[in-house]
Amino acid sequence: MENGRPAAYVTGVGIVGPIGVGRKAFWSSLLGGESGMGPITLFDPDGFEVRIAAECSEFDPKDFMDRKVAQRTDRFTQLGLAAAKLALEDAGAWGELEGENAERVGLILGSGLGGVGSMEDTQYTIDTKGPARVNPFAVTKIMPNSAAAHVGIQLGVQGPSAAPALACACGTDAVALGYDLIRRGDADVVICGASDAPVTPVMVAGFIAMRAMSRNNENPEGACRPYDRDHTGFVIGEAGAVMVLESRSSVERRGAEPYAKITGAGRTTDAHNIADPDPKGRGILRAMQIALKNADVEGERVGFISPHGAGTAAGDGPESQAMHTVNPNAMISATKSTLGHSMGATGAVETAICALALKERIVPPMRNLETLAEECAELDYVVDEPRDTPDLEVALCANLGVGGHNAAVVLERA
Repeated sequence: MENGRPAAYVTGVGIVGPIGVGRKAFWSSLLGGESGMGPITLFDPDGFEVRIAAECSEFDPKDFMDRKVAQRTDRFTQLGLAAAKLALEDAGAWGELEGENAERVGLILGSGLGGVGSMEDTQYTIDTKGPARVNPFAVTKIMPNSAAAHVGIQLGVQGPSAAPALACACGTDAVALGYDLIRRGDADVVICGASDAPVTPVMVAGFIAMRAMSRNNENPEGACRPYDRDHTGFVIGEAGAVMVLESRSSVERRGAEPYAKITGAGRTTDAHNIADPDPKGRGILRAMQIALKNADVEGERVGFISPHGAGTAAGDGPESQAMHTVNPNAMISATKSTLGHSMGATGAVETAICALALKERIVPPMRNLETLAEECAELDYVVDEPRDTPDLEVALCANLGVGGHNAAVVLERA
């Protein structure tokens, strides 16, 4: 409790992304404006209208787990487990998981899609070799709580747990749920975040059929264009992002140095359409407003908003108008233009970016915004170059999920 308001302190950040593995490498590349977009290599995209993605090309699961674990897990689990280990190492919190303390450590690790790659592989095995040849670990590779389960087993977590699956909002929701555990006193430490590995034939073909992805195969780095007049859809990506949250008493006991603190969260449902967000942006606006109310923070204090910013015509306009309502002067950086859209992991990645921005007092740049789309609000978009922000005190992360799910979290400088 601080100034009458509960807070959860971010003490560790672990990211496996298309521009770097680990907090330092990822953050350096993000500030440098590096792009994670390129040709698809995780499967043969010949014949697909879309042949580009943002893959974690530097990630090797053997760097984070033994051979048997790697063989028995889907790529989304591998990304989540690696990010969790990186986050705990970054926080210096391994000792919190020993003995009876393990019961006071919570675990919230979501996935929008689960083991879709393993599902496709299993179906291929049935079709070509017969059901008797299915891998005995097929079910545990596919289940969407697999990443959470393996993190719990590998790290010895015994406190409350959950595996949210609110599509592209589940990473933000996971952080919000982690904040709730700290706020209620149900845990002293919470490992929270999300991972997804959707660069698979079925998922790419499905999003092509939805006409949601950019087809700019000749220019991968310029393909995702949030809020730009020429926005044509997102670039599919993969990632794992995990943060360690702690109560104030845990931070003081360990002498930890937080990156930031989470002081509010909000969740809403559009009840509008299974694929497209509310065209007036009412759901995402309410999520942000609820989060700010819970944090007891006025919109005018928000210095940086990390938006969903997927580069779709259906989402960019309503979301930008909602942000304009919250604070027309806030800085905006839509990092999917650099990182691609990692589905459920995206909110966890972007919340971690907010925490790092508050700690370092610098907002990373977005790419590819040249001419603002007519339907998008005039805002302070941070384009091409990072911006020093010595007065940055409050950041807001907000995400939309397919199906009309919205989640937002407020972060303040610790």
